[in-house]
Amino acid sequence: MKRIYRGKTKDLFLWSDDRLMLRFKDDLTGTGESPDPGGNEVVGSLAGKGSASLALSVYFFELIERAGVATHYIERGPDEESLIVKKARSFNLEVICREKAWGSFLRRYGGYIAGGEPLPSLVEFTLKDDRRGDPPICKETLAALNIALPAEIDYMERTARRVTALIRERLARKGLELVDIKYEFGKAGDEILLIDEISGDTMRVLQKERILSPEEPAALILG
Repeated sequence: MKRIYRGKTKDLFLWSDDRLMLRFKDDLTGTGESPDPGGNEVVGSLAGKGSASLALSVYFFELIERAGVATHYIERGPDEESLIVKKARSFNLEVICREKAWGSFLRRYGGYIAGGEPLPSLVEFTLKDDRRGDPPICKETLAALNIALPAEIDYMERTARRVTALIRERLARKGLELVDIKYEFGKAGDEILLIDEISGDTMRVLQKERILSPEEPAALILG
C-alpha cells in the first residue's frame, strides 16, 4: 500500500482509486515540551493515543453523519489504528470554533480578553502552512486568493458551528466542557465534506478546570 503523506499524528495511504486509509499514530503535538492540540510540533508519544484518536473519530463521524452532515468517513480500517475514508481535495484550511479564549487566540488578543472568557462558537480560519505558523486569514481574503468560493466559506463556517453544538452537547453529558475545536474540509466532486479527524488531537476539553490530555476524552466519552 502506497503512503502518500506522512503527518504529525497520522499517515495517509492510497487504499483504492477513490478511497484513502488514515493510520493514526501515538505521537503528540505541542509547543516546546508541552502537549497541546494547538501545537505544530511533535513533542513525544503516548502508547494507545492513536487507537483513542481513531475510536473518538469514528464515534463523532457517525454522530455527525446521523445529523445529516456529509463527511469523508466510510468505515474502520483493517487494524485498530486505521480509518477508511473518501478521497477528497482539502481546502488546506483549519476552521477553528472557539468557546473560550485559549491558546493562540489568547496569545494574539490577551491584552483584550482574559484567559477562559467565553467566545460562544467564534469561528476563525487559518491556513495550513507550518512554515508561516498557520496564519489566520479572513473570509474576504480566502475568496480574493481563490482558496474557496464565498458560498463554500459560508458553508464551512455554518457547518463548524453546527457540528460544534453536537460535540459540545455530547461532552457535556460526561461533565466535560469544550474549549475549542478545529476542523478540516475538502471536496469530492462538487460536494463539501468534513474530513481529517475529530479527536483529542483536534480539540481542547476541560474537566474541573483541567485541560485533558489527547487520549483522555475518548476514555471518558466511550468508557
